[in-house]
Amino acid sequence: MHIEIVQAAEFLCRLLQTKLDPDPLSKFKDRLIEVLKSRYADHWDTTQPYRGNAYRAISNFSGVMDDALLAAAKNADIDAKLLHSYLPRDFVLWIDPFSVAYRVGDHGNIMTLFEDRSRGRITFKVDPASNHTESIMNGSPALPTSVINGAFKSPVNSPRLAHLQPRSNAVRITPPNSPEKNDLTTKKSRGQSQTSQQQTGAQEQQSQQLVLAN
Repeated sequence: MHIEIVQAAEFLCRLLQTKLDPDPLSKFKDRLIEVLKSRYADHWDTTQPYRGNAYRAISNFSGVMDDALLAAAKNADIDAKLLHSYLPRDFVLWIDPFSVAYRVGDHGNIMTLFEDRSRGRITFKVDPASNHTESIMNGSPALPTSVINGAFKSPVNSPRLAHLQPRSNAVRITPPNSPEKNDLTTKKSRGQSQTSQQQTGAQEQQSQQLVLAN
């Protein structure tokens, strides 16, 4: 849990590093880590990493800043209104066992920040040295190596839950024929039936003639 929380806290501080001085920023990071550890104490199950993901999500969504961010700002003596103005709008950060990801915008791409390789999953990680903070603050984050495409209407749904959803098979439905096509099909069928009757009648006449000739 400590690794995932630190990854999330460091990421948030990178978003704020151009807005806050180093000392209050460092204090905010420490306080946020403390708040999240306390918050997740009874909501962190490594055997069921998807459980409780909504509770663990940190958001600045629909003009409402997450309680964890408010508490950390208060403990670090940072004005909550300023912090709210510094963070990107419609932002959500998921912190799950073995995975940390974020999204900017209600229909943005899911960006993976951290994923534990020891769990047997293919892992990509945003390079901390690369600076995507400017594009994130503008609401259009640059695509890193790892992108999970999809749109999640709710800010609390973890992107990891997508792996739990059963895959649906495509069903192809053939549309009914148009009335014009049905008329053509009926006429063609009648024509074939009449031709077949004529051929049958000709064969019967030929058979009768052969019998009379004998």
